[in-house]
Amino acid sequence: MNRDPLVPVSAEQIETYRRDGVVVIRNMIDAEWVRTMQAAIAQVVATPNAFGMLGPSHGAMTSVCHMWRRPGAFRDYVFNSPIAAVTGQVIGADTIRMYHDHLFVKPPNSPKIMPWHCDETAWPVKGEMAPNIWTAFSPVNAENGRIEFVAGYHRYCVERGLRFGFRADQADGPCPDFEKERGNAAFPYRFVAYDLEPGDAVVFHPHTPHFSKGNDSKALARIGLAVRLFGDDVRWYNPGYKAPIPNVSEMPEGQPVDGEWFPVLWRRRVSAAA
Repeated sequence: MNRDPLVPVSAEQIETYRRDGVVVIRNMIDAEWVRTMQAAIAQVVATPNAFGMLGPSHGAMTSVCHMWRRPGAFRDYVFNSPIAAVTGQVIGADTIRMYHDHLFVKPPNSPKIMPWHCDETAWPVKGEMAPNIWTAFSPVNAENGRIEFVAGYHRYCVERGLRFGFRADQADGPCPDFEKERGNAAFPYRFVAYDLEPGDAVVFHPHTPHFSKGNDSKALARIGLAVRLFGDDVRWYNPGYKAPIPNVSEMPEGQPVDGEWFPVLWRRRVSAAA
């Protein structure tokens, strides 16, 4: 099973992420990783409570978090797959720490819609280096509910200091409903989405709005494992409505993230000439 990317991250992919706030990484992991994780995911679907914390979207689909904290395939994936190296190279970080993992299995005929949102809304931190690397473990396409993104909108948020909450009285209010912009020729941003094969991944910025519809396929589940990671500029910030982190209660405002639940997964190699 590969520890390094099968194909090196390119300058073009780094620039795409900077510009769009999302980039696709094809063939990130090898077939052995895919088979191992598909088997582990099947176990979670069978008994989700035995593997982690149920996510807020659990019900119409399987949604389970923090599986990496237990010995087994998910922990191995976090520490030994190329996800941290790929993410660090894409976002330009020197160090990557673990935050949490989140499995999404949207079964055939599931009506579950994930409305437009930015991940930053839920994370009790500030910083641009808090991305999501979402790896496909099934084919992912328009029919079974691939993720859609508003490319470039992350820069609008960052440059204006916008932070979305879950309700109107939190931060700058909820994330806009970008469904209203479909077909609007004057909308200055692009909707982008990627068909994926098992082992492909997308990396996206914490301020990049994203959405997925229900699964209209009669036979194909949509399976993705999201791993949220922290880079160099991440600092604690918790105004009260952010998602809690199990076993973590002290979050000194403005301090770098550290501690046993945020282990370092990757550091940039320094050349001998440096």
